[in-house]
Amino acid sequence: MSGTQKIDVNDEFWSVAMNGRDDYFLLQQEEEEDADDFDLTSCDIFERTITTLATDTSDFRPLVLRLRQNNRDGCLSDVSGDIWDASLLLASFLYGTNEGQQLCYDACFRMQSTQVDGGGILELGSGLGLSGIAAAAAAAAVATFHKRHTKDADKEQLTSRVVLTDLNDKNIMSLLRKNVECNLSKIGEDSDLSVTVQSCDWFNVASSRANADNNSQPCVPTGTFNLIIGSALIYIPDHAVACAETVSRYLSKSNSSQAIIIQLPDRAGFDIFLRRCHELELLVSSRAISEDVIMNVERRIVSATDYRIYFIKPRSDCH
Repeated sequence: MSGTQKIDVNDEFWSVAMNGRDDYFLLQQEEEEDADDFDLTSCDIFERTITTLATDTSDFRPLVLRLRQNNRDGCLSDVSGDIWDASLLLASFLYGTNEGQQLCYDACFRMQSTQVDGGGILELGSGLGLSGIAAAAAAAAVATFHKRHTKDADKEQLTSRVVLTDLNDKNIMSLLRKNVECNLSKIGEDSDLSVTVQSCDWFNVASSRANADNNSQPCVPTGTFNLIIGSALIYIPDHAVACAETVSRYLSKSNSSQAIIIQLPDRAGFDIFLRRCHELELLVSSRAISEDVIMNVERRIVSATDYRIYFIKPRSDCH
């Protein structure tokens, strides 16, 4: 499909993915008190809570993040206009379940994750940063638990990384960096994690792959990652191929590496994304969103069961 597809504001997807204006989803809203160093002229602050199943230990407390939202141009202004349901569900899976916590920890501290410019977690299409921050908090919480309660507590923990990315747009990058900065305390100063924000244009990455020149875009993340995460990445067909090629470019070829994406399976272009993943020799499996993931979010998501969680891995015989 060529050209740019216009977004129909009456499309059911937008009422599902960007529902912050619906009365029944109203959350506590506070005025921003300290905006002198923030370049957006109008910004709401929301608190989002992700609970956890590991309630029997102080290392896994409910995660409460304060996230700034760009409401200057309305909820459809850009990807930083609201927190999408898929991002809430992904954050709930990563921080609010034992499986998600372990995946984040392994990606940062167990899977060749300490090499220079390699390993760790990459989030594509971060938006306001909820899922990426939750992933970093999950990895840090498990690392803290191991330090306190295992025989490896005295071992030196090497530094790993979590990189949040989105379009190279001034407002999107500024807001994303601000949200990461304001929530670093939730990750912990002694977490041995570097949490950074970088731009990543999928079309530039795809172009670099085609030209066999991975260094032609100096601002994009370097190396490969053990875990790639994303929420509702495909919502128009034009993005599908470039997104799949970006996943392929950044996914480590380790047997344990994978990308985890929460997505509405019937979105236009997602079939193109899956087909391109197959062509790139990536293995894709999926399952329904579990009840514990749905219950770990602080508000009801009426469309939660419409989503699926996709696991994308490199073929083991392609290493």
